Amino acid sequence: MKRLIKILAPAVLCLIVAIPLVAAQGTPIGEVDTAAGESVYSTTCVACHMQNGAGVPSAFPPLAGHFPDLVAAEGGRDYVINVVLHGLAGPIEVDGTPYNSVMTPQMLDDQQVADVLNYVSVAWENASALPEGFEAFTADEVTPHRDNGLTSQQVHELRQALALE
Repeated sequence: MKRLIKILAPAVLCLIVAIPLVAAQGTPIGEVDTAAGESVYSTTCVACHMQNGAGVPSAFPPLAGHFPDLVAAEGGRDYVINVVLHGLAGPIEVDGTPYNSVMTPQMLDDQQVADVLNYVSVAWENASALPEGFEAFTADEVTPHRDNGLTSQQVHELRQALALE
């Protein structure tokens, strides 16, 4: 019996540790409560991107209707995480309108970043334009980006690589 416990204990421990990690990843966006993200958006993002996500023409780009394009592009999920964590500096164009303001890095923890990105993913009818099978952002997905050393200008270069314009 002791031998069986010795053999099974590590496997059971691995399962106990792994189950929450698996449950946190791969969650369809429609199954996520976005209330925490809406709160973060209302206190952190709304001044520039507006309550309706429309932004300010020629100053701050819209998230409504544009965010799904970002995350649908190859590398888009990483890009939007990096924008929130490291900011964005450089000219961009959204639906024919040029923007050249600076977004500063946001002082949010990894869970808050995931929460606000999940909120923006579904707000303002964005959910209907998301790629099929779109999965919610998680804090675990955000963490590796936090200390990647990117500047806001380098994040701009990532955007150019998305080939949106």
